[in-house]
Amino acid sequence: MKLNKSDDFLRATWLECCGHLSAFRIDSRSHAVMSMDGFDERNMNHAMEKVLYPDIKFYHEYDFGTTTELTLRVLSEEEFKAPAKGIKVLARNTSPEFFCMNCQSPATQLCVECFWEGEGKGLLCGNCAAKHECDEEMFLPMVNSPRVGMCGYSG
Repeated sequence: MKLNKSDDFLRATWLECCGHLSAFRIDSRSHAVMSMDGFDERNMNHAMEKVLYPDIKFYHEYDFGTTTELTLRVLSEEEFKAPAKGIKVLARNTSPEFFCMNCQSPATQLCVECFWEGEGKGLLCGNCAAKHECDEEMFLPMVNSPRVGMCGYSG
């Protein structure tokens, strides 16, 4: 599999909001979705087995304005023939728990205007969101993604 397929997977699963640029950083080399002349970048059209190896830690960056950086690690290597139906993801990360800034109930909404004012602000449960002073257009759903609160990401 090539790096660009992994980039597609991360975007579809966790990151994509507005078609931002992205890159992998592997052994201090950048593999960008759109490599640019003058920068020491490669494209993502490289086979993963050529640039990754067991126990390597590497990084994926999405959106270079409000950047989301993922730290990744190769646990092991196994060679097998991919099934004709494709590979099925069997597990995902456990979503972190977020609590309403007013009543400490589980947060279901994020007021982006308040979120950018400071840490812990803007997290709201459904009841407190209904009474919140900011416009409803400022609300985004709390979803299982590191992009929560970034650039209009809604899952």
